[in-house]
Amino acid sequence: MNTFQWFFKGVRLAGSTWEPETIDRVIIIVHGIGEHMGRYDYLARHFIKQNYLVTGLDQYGHGNSEGKRGTTKGFDFYFDCLDAFIHYVKEEWGKPVVVYGHSMGGGILAGYLLKRQPQLLAAVLSAPALILASEPSLLLTKTVGVLSKLAPDYRISQGVDLNKISHLPEVVSSFKNDPLHFDKVSLQLAYEMVQNGKWCIGHANLLQIPTLLIHGDADEFTSIKGSDQFAANAPKQFISYKKWPGAFHELHAEPDRDEFLGFVEGWLSLMR
Repeated sequence: MNTFQWFFKGVRLAGSTWEPETIDRVIIIVHGIGEHMGRYDYLARHFIKQNYLVTGLDQYGHGNSEGKRGTTKGFDFYFDCLDAFIHYVKEEWGKPVVVYGHSMGGGILAGYLLKRQPQLLAAVLSAPALILASEPSLLLTKTVGVLSKLAPDYRISQGVDLNKISHLPEVVSSFKNDPLHFDKVSLQLAYEMVQNGKWCIGHANLLQIPTLLIHGDADEFTSIKGSDQFAANAPKQFISYKKWPGAFHELHAEPDRDEFLGFVEGWLSLMR
């Protein structure tokens, strides 16, 4: 893995790249909340064996990037940044591009696909944050919406059980002890994540990119109901949906992750 610095709108973002000897395609990863690109080493090493260059950025307020931990510059900033990074990757390597978004990153990617209509080979949505597993009430959502305007960077606990991130104890232990991991989220990020998810479900009919949607049916971080609704509303010619029986939140970090990654790889091989 090679690291680099990338600047967008004056913000310093930390990037990571895994490069094979021969590059046929590029996968851009959009990571989830409270984590960073370094956690995708296993996934990246799988795909570089298939001649994919794998790259991505630590989100603002995450990993080694600039910003107060757990805060955001808003989802429009995420969309603009991803759009600019995709253009950079296309110019740098000149290869077909796939974008893989997990959890919050899946929510960001879903919104980006629907609102910006990019030119991509394909997209993968892994357990996207469209509906949270602990879905807030309408009153709580409205309250957080008001407070997010008054104190956008005020941070609250994510309220999740990290033991349910994967069935592999070593993955759980590594995440808990990761010095770059944090478990708080700003009011603005929490509110915009919920609102973005609702909008994406309601506008999934706008999807124009071949998209693989995969979700573990034992996920306690993001609700599989969100994926169910998104898949039901998306154009059938552009969506492929698979539920992974008994799987927790991080499909790429479960005991059968090689089977999962092989499935994703097989689906991508059909894209031309």
